Amino acid sequence: EIASCLVGSEMCKETGAQPHLRGSEEYITVFAGKVEITVGDESFRLSKGDSIRFPANVPHIYSNIGDEYVELSMLIYYNG
Repeated sequence: EIASCLVGSEMCKETGAQPHLRGSEEYITVFAGKVEITVGDESFRLSKGDSIRFPANVPHIYSNIGDEYVELSMLIYYNG
């Protein structure tokens, strides 16, 4: 099963996500702005044009780290 959405945020706030099902993966592509994604104990800074894939079955946090609007695509693959 695959779930996807386009997310936009003007706020400089954090948004956390609870772990998804075991074996699930999350794919993020940034279209505008700057975002920091913390997955477990690791943090990754992404800006326009960057992408990341990570295991979605661990806690993760999205933070708008810039002064501008953030737009990103989020695709979650549920294996099973």
